[in-house]
Amino acid sequence: MSGGPIELSGVALSSDPAGDRFVRIRIFDQTLGLSAALFRLPGKKSGQSAPPDLFDDLECQLNPLRSGSSIPFVAEYQKARSYRELARKPAHFLSASEIARFYLNNGSHLLDPRPRLELLRTALDSFSRSFVPKVVLLKLYFCFARDEGLPVRESWLSYLPQVLAEETRRALSRPVSEEGLDANRIEELVESIKLWMNAETELRVE
Repeated sequence: MSGGPIELSGVALSSDPAGDRFVRIRIFDQTLGLSAALFRLPGKKSGQSAPPDLFDDLECQLNPLRSGSSIPFVAEYQKARSYRELARKPAHFLSASEIARFYLNNGSHLLDPRPRLELLRTALDSFSRSFVPKVVLLKLYFCFARDEGLPVRESWLSYLPQVLAEETRRALSRPVSEEGLDANRIEELVESIKLWMNAETELRVE
């Protein structure tokens, strides 16, 4: 990134201290994919706003890079959407955190980040309607792999036992708000697709 001003538009996925006065936040941006920016911590008398929360959907204006610096500083930012409500539902927050780790592991070298950002936003929006949060995770993994051109339907779904395959098709085709999904079965499917991605693709899932 050189010159300026530069903008980042996307979702905050992680936050780490960067000295005494800044935090480094990694953002999945609509153009650059996985990126990082430095946000100043508010001083006691500065009146500066606090840095973003995890999963905040952000519009950031960046200062031009300083000589010898590899991470830009944020001049100002706005929240387009906050998902702070996820913190009130531990199971939903854990599933959202799995999605964040997935994007942190796989979001650096995508040819077209914009559709993956829309998938991420759709998943985060879906948590507010889901009774079984892992179904959001299952849908995201499946759609991400499919949209990357990977044979997830032919190589994974088609080789599941019939009962599991039927449960998968039901979960993928119906709204996340639908009641009656078997949480244990969905958990089994999530672990299965993670094993497939780690073994058969270049995607990495923790």
